[in-house]
Amino acid sequence: FETLRQMRNEARRKYVAPLRERIEKLGRYVFEESFGVELSDDLQVQSRTLDGRTVPFRDLSVGTQEQISVITRLACAMTVSPNGGVPVVLDDALGYSDPERLQQMGAVLARAGREMQVIVLTCMPDRYRNVGGAHVVRLG
Repeated sequence: FETLRQMRNEARRKYVAPLRERIEKLGRYVFEESFGVELSDDLQVQSRTLDGRTVPFRDLSVGTQEQISVITRLACAMTVSPNGGVPVVLDDALGYSDPERLQQMGAVLARAGREMQVIVLTCMPDRYRNVGGAHVVRLG
């Protein structure tokens, strides 16, 4: 049991650094160059840092939590499969984002879409108009 737990923990540690790096790289499209995150051993975002100020994830605004969560999902998919990622399906995400953040998140989705398939289901297509290169399929 101890050997299995040690091996599991070692495998998790190997994922933490690459995942954090991808989250921070994508997050800088939305936030700024000083954007950083701290991940727990179970790969959950524990806090966000901007300009040297660290705030626990639970204390961030709902919109910021949602944006970081989407970025984390994209980064995770890119990390587990570096040769094309794995598909990510978003269902009406970013409902708590203001227009400026929607524009920035559009850049994140477009960037991730160059490496992997990102499928967005929405009844508010205008929310995603800033996703460059998106292929839109309207359902009747």
